[in-house]
Amino acid sequence: MNFVTSFLYRVCEWIMRLAYVNILWIAFSFVGLLVSGVFPATIAMFSVVRKWLMDQPDTPIFKTFWQSYKKEFFKGNVIGWIFVAIGYVLYIQNYVIMFSNDPLIQISKYAFFLLVLLFSLVALYLFPTYVHYNVRLYQVVKNSFLIVIINPINNIIMILGLVLFYYIFLIIPQLAVFFGGSVIAYIIMWSCYQSFLNIDKKKKGRLVSK
Repeated sequence: MNFVTSFLYRVCEWIMRLAYVNILWIAFSFVGLLVSGVFPATIAMFSVVRKWLMDQPDTPIFKTFWQSYKKEFFKGNVIGWIFVAIGYVLYIQNYVIMFSNDPLIQISKYAFFLLVLLFSLVALYLFPTYVHYNVRLYQVVKNSFLIVIINPINNIIMILGLVLFYYIFLIIPQLAVFFGGSVIAYIIMWSCYQSFLNIDKKKKGRLVSK
């Protein structure tokens, strides 16, 4: 009975933590009127989740979130909107490929789709790499790319986890309101953190964690 009680307590505790972080993420995104708030709020959320994965479950959530939100507000928006701009360019290019009858363009679509896949994976690694390593913005992108290339298994695990919870949220959309952001952040950060640990063990690169 003590084991069951302890287990249920831990489950409820994690449910509350995830819900709390998700509420903070939504609230602080709107504090910045979404346009300037969503990226620093996302970085702050990943910062909290990273602390949990580093065996620091008692980290003060609001304090950690708020400090990260303030500190990374400008740089978070810079790197976030750069990737949004790149994504928009790829979206336009995809539109052109889909409706073009040019044989050369049609041949190039396979390489383009590979580029889109690579860009999407790098984007998933972007914020975890940003909060974990103390490097410049351009190095965040470079390191995200390198980590994607050398850790294919973790990429697959991440994608499977995201697909699973995507369908769960489709079946029970109410869960997305309370856990959509935080659960996705946890899945991504957990997968990325395993990659970071593998890199540290193999001593690849000269990355310095925060």
